[in-house]
Amino acid sequence: MFKTSQYKERIYLLFVKRSLFYLIILLIIQSLIAYGSILLFDILPESLTGMPKEHVIQRQLQTGAANLIRLQIAEHPERSAQETLNQLQPLFGYQLMLTPNTHNLSDTVEESLIHHGIGFDDEDSYIYATLDDNNLLKLGPMASSDILDANLMSFWIYLILWSIISSIIFFIIFYLAFSHYWRDTVNIRHTAEALTEGNLKARVKPAQTWLFKPLTIVLNRMAAQIEHLVTTNQTMSHAMAHELRTPLSRVRFELSMMEEAQTIDEVIPYIDGIKQDVDELEALINISLNFFKLQQNKIVPNLTTVNLPIWVNKLCDSLMMLKPDNFSFLHRCDYIECQIDTRLTDIIIKNLIMNAFKYANSQAELTIYQKDKKLFIEVDDDGAGINPVERHKVFIPFSRLDTSRTRSTGGYGLGLAYVKLIAEAHNGSVFITTSELGGAKFVVILNHDLGE
Repeated sequence: MFKTSQYKERIYLLFVKRSLFYLIILLIIQSLIAYGSILLFDILPESLTGMPKEHVIQRQLQTGAANLIRLQIAEHPERSAQETLNQLQPLFGYQLMLTPNTHNLSDTVEESLIHHGIGFDDEDSYIYATLDDNNLLKLGPMASSDILDANLMSFWIYLILWSIISSIIFFIIFYLAFSHYWRDTVNIRHTAEALTEGNLKARVKPAQTWLFKPLTIVLNRMAAQIEHLVTTNQTMSHAMAHELRTPLSRVRFELSMMEEAQTIDEVIPYIDGIKQDVDELEALINISLNFFKLQQNKIVPNLTTVNLPIWVNKLCDSLMMLKPDNFSFLHRCDYIECQIDTRLTDIIIKNLIMNAFKYANSQAELTIYQKDKKLFIEVDDDGAGINPVERHKVFIPFSRLDTSRTRSTGGYGLGLAYVKLIAEAHNGSVFITTSELGGAKFVVILNHDLGE
C-alpha cells in the first residue's frame, strides 16, 4: 500500500511538472503566433481585411479640423497664419504648426496631399495639410490606435496578456479533453509494471476513454491468462513432484533391499518391482507432457457433422466391458445432428463415465441434449458426492480429494483437468452440482455450432 501511494505521488508530481513545462511552451508559442498574426494582418490589403489603413483613418478623422483651420486663416488675412494658429492652439489637444512645403515627406503623404489636400505620416504620426502659400499645416502628433505603433512596453504587455489568457483557456480545454487519457495511460503503465514485478493479480481499472477501453480489456484478459497458466504450472509442478516421490521412494527401498539380499531368488522380486515403478514414472511423465502440450497449444476443434445418438451408442457400448459388476448404467441422447469434434468429445464422455464407474455405488446415467444452440453433457452418479467447497479442486491437475475419491482408485488426477481444458476450447464450461441420484452431477456445456 505504501509503495502504491508513493507511486501515485510520484506520478502526480510528474504530471504537475509536465503541465507547467507544457504551459510555458504554450505561452511562448502563443506569443509568437500572436505577434506573427498581427504583422501578417497589418500587411494584408484592405480588400481582404475590410479595415482601412491607419493613414486613411487619420486623414478622414482630421479633414474637418484641417478645413476649419484653413477657413480661419482665410477669414483673417490681416494677420499671419502663425498668429491664427496661436489663437486656435488652446482649442486642440495636439500642436498646430507651420512647416515649409519643401519638407521631405514620404511618397504616401505626397500622393495623399495631391489627391486629398491632407495626408498622415505613419512614421512620425503627424497630419500634413496644404495651405494657399508655400507652407504646410502640420498637426500632431496624433494618438495611434494601431498596436504596432504603440511603445514597445505597451506592445509586449498586450502580447503577454493575450498569450496568457489564450494559453490558460486552451490549457483548460486541453486538460479537460485529455486528462482522462492521461489517467488511463498511468493506470495501464502501473498495471504493466506490477505484472513485470511479478504481481499477477494486478488488473487495470476500467478505462474512461474509448481509445484505451479495448486495451484495458485485452490487458486484463492477458493478465488473467498469465496468472492462470502460472498458477496451473506451479500446481502441476508441485503435484508432479509429489507424484514422483512415491515411486522413487519405492525404488530406493527396493534397491536397499537388493543390497541386503543373499540369493538371486530374493533379488528377482525387487527387480520386477523396480520395473513396475519405472513404468509408472514413465507413464506419469508422458501423461504430464501430453497435458502440458494440450494446455500450451491452443486447441482448435475439428468439427464434423455427426448423428449424435448413433455416435453416443457406439461410444457407450465400447465402455460396457469396463463397467463394474452389478452396476447400472443408462444413457439418453436427443435425436439430433450437430457439429462436434468427435475426438475431443470422446475424451470428455469417456473421462466422465470412467469417473462415475470408479466413484459411484451402483448406478450412473449419461444425458446429452441440445439447448440454446449449446450441447449439454451430464453424468450423474449415486456416489458419495463432492463437497461444494471442494468441487473446483477436482479440475486441478493431479488433484485428489480426501473423501471416497482417493489414490486407491488409481489414475493421476488429470482426467477431469482434460475435460475442463477441452470444454474451454469450445468456448464452453464444466461444473459440478448435486445429482438426483444422490451423488455428483458433472455438467459440460459445449458451443457445438462454432463451425456454422
